[in-house]
Amino acid sequence: MSTFSSLIKVLFKPAHLRALLSYDNKGYLTDVGWFKAFDSHSPVDKDGNPIPWVTYSFIDFIKERLGKQHTVFEFGSGNSTFFYAKYAGVVVSVEHDKAWFDKISGNKPENSEMIYTELIRGGDYCQMPIKLEEKFDIIIVDGRDRVNCCKQAVEALSPTGVVVLDDSEREVYREGVTFLLNKGFKHLSFSGISPGLFYRKSTSVFYKADNCLGI
Repeated sequence: MSTFSSLIKVLFKPAHLRALLSYDNKGYLTDVGWFKAFDSHSPVDKDGNPIPWVTYSFIDFIKERLGKQHTVFEFGSGNSTFFYAKYAGVVVSVEHDKAWFDKISGNKPENSEMIYTELIRGGDYCQMPIKLEEKFDIIIVDGRDRVNCCKQAVEALSPTGVVVLDDSEREVYREGVTFLLNKGFKHLSFSGISPGLFYRKSTSVFYKADNCLGI
């Protein structure tokens, strides 16, 4: 359905129109800061604080379980870096966009580290957590080359570590999902909308028994 057709449909249903107009000052979208994120074209909460561009249901889940005892590695950086650094002990991010890297690293949180790496499919970018020779409790796959990132992430997890894949509903990432399931991980999907966007998507946690998030 086109935008024009959708507008006409709403205009001829006053109750729908009143409900939509009311959402700008009350209700769930206002409570989570969806309009602020939409207006700013940036993932922020209702107070303007940075949050990841993942589903709100996952944000609600992770912020209650993430603690200073956790180490986080993320593929991709941005507002998510500030969010995870607020709750976790250490956050390490790999970024392929030099201009974006320079912008974010200029005022990154003290407990975060950012690494710039050129993007080559199957190259240093997806292998970075292994190359660091460290183990991470949570590895966030929310950047580029996501299937290869999922495959490499397994080798860099702590014994109780979990993998988080954003946009896990996309067919293009199905190979990564299948790989993790075949490795014995269970799949917990958080579906819904994300900051400033109004289409359904999923952010998934892949975990095993006795995991660091207590699932």
